[in-house]
Amino acid sequence: MRLDITGRHIEITPALREFAEAKLSKLERLLDGPVEVHVVLEIEKHRHTAEVQVKSRTAFFSGRHETGDLYASINEVSDKLERQALKHKEKIQNRKHRKGPRDPESAATIEANATPDDAADDGAPEARRRLVRTGSAKIKPLSPEDAALELDATDQQVLVFRNADTDRFNVVYRQKNGDIGWIEPEA
Repeated sequence: MRLDITGRHIEITPALREFAEAKLSKLERLLDGPVEVHVVLEIEKHRHTAEVQVKSRTAFFSGRHETGDLYASINEVSDKLERQALKHKEKIQNRKHRKGPRDPESAATIEANATPDDAADDGAPEARRRLVRTGSAKIKPLSPEDAALELDATDQQVLVFRNADTDRFNVVYRQKNGDIGWIEPEA
């Protein structure tokens, strides 16, 4: 831990430095790595203020507390920073980690091929689902029969096309029983 203490209207004594270092050393364990700490201690009449800024690889925290005793101010601000660090650590630990390969293209393919039943099985709420663009296609005018033939020729599950007769968008899709479904919007 790199500790930098600045005093305003006060000279920093070795006892004060050791107390601050002892109180703030817990942050290094909580933040898992090198930590830079900047402490500003200020005395102005009866107000004793401790202001601390903590910078780690993953986070930045700051806290300020004012009491009638400088040691109490350091103690209170270190407690505030510990709570912030614990909350940050919990947030990192509770973050969902991706399953599967780290390659973005293959991850997009896996998500595109996942059915809604797959998403319901792993217990994730619907709000966490992501919309992933997997490609683009030209929409050409076809008859529903031609669209069904084109869907048969590919391994896709869904085909969006412009109906040549009505000039409206239509959808053909593979059903579980092997038939091809056709969705036409109402007029």
